This record gives sequence, structure tokens and C-alpha cells, in this order.
Amino acid sequence: MMIKIRTIICTALLTTCFATDAFAQQDPQYSQYMFNPLSANPAYAGSRGVLNGAVLFRKQWVGFGDGAPSTQVLAINTPTRKGKVGVGLEIIADQIGPKKTTGFYLNYAYRIPLGKGKLAFGLGAGVLNSQINWALISYKDQGDVYSGLGSTSQTFPDFKFGMFFNNKNFFIGGSVTHLNESVYGVSTLTAASTARFRRHAFFTFGRAFALGSNVLFSPSVMMRSVTGVAASASADLNLNFKIKNTLWLGLSLRTEKSLIALVQYNITEKFKIGYSYDMTFNALKQYQSGSHEIMLGFDLNLFNAQVLSPRYF
Repeated sequence: MMIKIRTIICTALLTTCFATDAFAQQDPQYSQYMFNPLSANPAYAGSRGVLNGAVLFRKQWVGFGDGAPSTQVLAINTPTRKGKVGVGLEIIADQIGPKKTTGFYLNYAYRIPLGKGKLAFGLGAGVLNSQINWALISYKDQGDVYSGLGSTSQTFPDFKFGMFFNNKNFFIGGSVTHLNESVYGVSTLTAASTARFRRHAFFTFGRAFALGSNVLFSPSVMMRSVTGVAASASADLNLNFKIKNTLWLGLSLRTEKSLIALVQYNITEKFKIGYSYDMTFNALKQYQSGSHEIMLGFDLNLFNAQVLSPRYF
């Protein structure tokens, strides 16, 4: 069992770090992204018309053992006083096995009126730091050239671009991360390995439908892929219901053989808390008992602007 776990962790590490011909998704995966689109699209900044923020904690593959993926995110965005510009801040920490990636981004979005909504163009700029503790890896060959490296760390710039349109009841957006495809790696006296952060493409859309006076139905779709790798494409179908403008209940179906259940509760008009649970039905099912994700969110009206209608997105 332990050998299998170590094999899976090392395979995931090699796939996301030092593979040259086969790349899986390198960005962290979330289940409540529909309530925090800034994580994938910088053009979302300022779209809610208020100071909007989220703190997210994700523990993936519970029961898997040491090295299971875990992610923490802080994301804040707000429009400027005139509303044409949105700005945002993201801090991300993601770890899988001996590899830890930390990111810091500043996001800028320019929003223009279009019909009954607004179309935004966004750019995110930041830095990524990649650390690998080679001492945490179990080596079959104790003389492996990487076994004596200890911990290595590299920092490099990173950029992303997105477009986002929304009105009260509808949204659609597309974005690309890692525009500059930074190269990183390690070298020793006898060997060298390099990898590249591949561009990740995201496309989302969704709509809200009123089912009577107390229930809102909000289906949405997220499609993602790693550019140049056809096998990396995946999609989510999200079916969320908001009850009495207070409680969200939802299910998501992921093509990677996962079912996600979520609940979000508005503690007050300004603060909310959400929880999601991922159930996996692929080959990893026998090694873990699912993934947990908790999100704390808030909406603060900095400029005391009159909000004429509730914002669903």
C-alpha cells in the first residue's frame, strides 16, 4: 500500500514538474471556483461592484497519506470609485508531495458597458516560487544524483489574460494562464532536468433562473485544458440552487470521474461560508476518501454605492 502511494505521488510530481512530452494540469484545482472566478480569470476583478474576497482551504485525497495535495488561497478584488476599472490581489500556496508552489498576483481589469451588462478585459501579473525538497522522496537507487540536493527553490515571473462578460443573470468568460511559459529546473554535476509551465486555458459560462420567489437555479459549465496536450481537456457541469437568498446547494459532475457536493451559507449580507466534498470514481478511489474544501467569503461596499439588485455572480 505504501509503495503504491509513493509511486502515485512521484508520478504526479514528475508529471507536473519534470515531464517533457506529457503534461497534466499544473494549476491548483478548486471545486468552488464559481464563487471565486478571480482564481482563473483576472477580468473578473471588480465585476461584483463591491470589495469581494475569499479565503479558501482545500485538502485533496484525504486518507491518501503524506504528500496528498493541499491548497490555500487568498483572493480580493474591488472596482475603483468610478467603476470602470477593477483591481485584484491573489496569494496562492499549493503543495503536492515534496513540491510547493507559491504565487503572488496583481490583477487589473477594464470594464466597458455592453448591452445590459459589462465586458471586461483583464491582465494578471505576478511571481511564482517553486520549491522541491528532494530529501522527502524515497529513492530506489540511493546513489541517485538528486538524493543529495536537499531543497531547491526558483522564482520567476508569470502572466495571465482574460475576458469576462456579466449582467445580473448571465456570465461568460475565457482566460489563459502562464502566458510566458516560464522554464525552471535543477542541475547537478552529472544531470539536468528542466520543465515549463504550460499555458492553461479556461472557458466558463452560466445563467441564473428564478424558480418561484424563493428559489434560484444557477447552472454553469467550466472547461479547461493545457495547451498542446489534447488529453488534458476536462469539463465540469455545475447545478446550483439558492434558497431564500441565503443558502446555496449544488452538485457538480466532472469528466475526470468526480462528483462534487457543495453548500454555501450567507451568515450575513456581507459574509458567507462554503463547503464542498469531492467524491472520486477513478483508479485513485481505493487509496483515498475524497477531498474537502472550505471557503470564507465577503462583500463590502467601500463606496456606499446603491446596489439595485442582488449579484448572483
